[in-house]
Amino acid sequence: MREKREGFMLRKSLIIMAVLAAFTMNVSAVQIEVPAGQPPIPGADANIPANAYENYRAGSLSNVGASDVIKLHSESKKRMDMYVTDWGLTRDEVNQIASDSEKLMDLLVNESAVVLLHDERNNIRASVPGLLLASKYYPKRSDGERLSIVRENSIFFAIGTKQNYDDALGKLKSERKGEFTYPGITHGKWAIETESFGENTPAMVAVVGLFNQPNQEYMVGLSYKNQPVTGKLEHVMSNYVIPSIRSLDDMDHYSESIQWDNFTYRIPKGLKLIAQKSLKDSAEMRDYRGSGIRLIVAKKPVKVDDKYIYSFIDEISEIKPESQIIGDAPIQSASVWNNGVPSLLVDNYQPGKTSLMHRFLRDDKNVYIMSLVYIDGATPYSHIQLRNTVEYSDFANVETLRNKVIRMQSKNKM
Repeated sequence: MREKREGFMLRKSLIIMAVLAAFTMNVSAVQIEVPAGQPPIPGADANIPANAYENYRAGSLSNVGASDVIKLHSESKKRMDMYVTDWGLTRDEVNQIASDSEKLMDLLVNESAVVLLHDERNNIRASVPGLLLASKYYPKRSDGERLSIVRENSIFFAIGTKQNYDDALGKLKSERKGEFTYPGITHGKWAIETESFGENTPAMVAVVGLFNQPNQEYMVGLSYKNQPVTGKLEHVMSNYVIPSIRSLDDMDHYSESIQWDNFTYRIPKGLKLIAQKSLKDSAEMRDYRGSGIRLIVAKKPVKVDDKYIYSFIDEISEIKPESQIIGDAPIQSASVWNNGVPSLLVDNYQPGKTSLMHRFLRDDKNVYIMSLVYIDGATPYSHIQLRNTVEYSDFANVETLRNKVIRMQSKNKM
């Protein structure tokens, strides 16, 4: 009974963070340019801010549809009834949990996923609206090709890389294709494919070249299952995914790489390590501080039952990020995949105020928790530069960690 009640408290503590309020964004619109004689890229919407991808809360662009939301609410009601009949909670307790659960579901259905590829040849980040919990990474091949896929039920998102994708584009069974440019993208080609992935499963693909990477191309693709009408696919790719495609090359201007045994992470430039401590249960922590910023990186050994199933329930319960800052802007969350290895990032960004990020990740021996607290506007770095820094990680044994299909447990959200 105690364990179950503690589970309730965890859910309640996470729910409190989902404050319902507007999120301030840059008002400039997405402006994808096309060469003369090329068709406009479909789905582009001048009413959507160019930096919409900077907000993890996907809103109407999410892959979670109305039927999924109805199912979530139905399952929630069943749980509420069970809490009374099986767990012996009072009706007032259950009503409070139900109210909080509504806010948690709002956070859940608005989540995004971030995919990063980085090694000796590749340096790219892109994001997609959606709750994506499973992944497959295809390792190095003779021509240097990589492919990282994240998916969940009705959605499939992939980033691939090799020197040239002309042959692959030529094989697509599509008459809908064109070219484009966008800030940070030297050249781009798009195509909509309606046959290769099966009936009623169209895909939209963008092949891009990035500044400072002249001998490399990247393929970013998105597909929705059982959605033969391509309107939403085009809308998401043109207004969220393509603007989110960024080279990681500029990260060295505002952050630096740190290695801690198997784990590599980044810290904002100018931060100093002021303490490294051993904690109970063989845990360790590093404390970095700088102008208006404090970053704590902690690691603790974990018992590994299945190292390919990632759940961060215990760590989130221990941190209780919502008890440290409660503000007006809604909390954001994303699954973040570095070279095929997953993590969870919770971003409590409060414009012009004290803000907080927590990232939870693990390898086959340790759980790592990165906690960044800062005063927005009082540091040398923007919110997005800080979040880019926290998103980035790598492991020395990354090939071992990703040698099977990897899945995060959805329980850590519910």
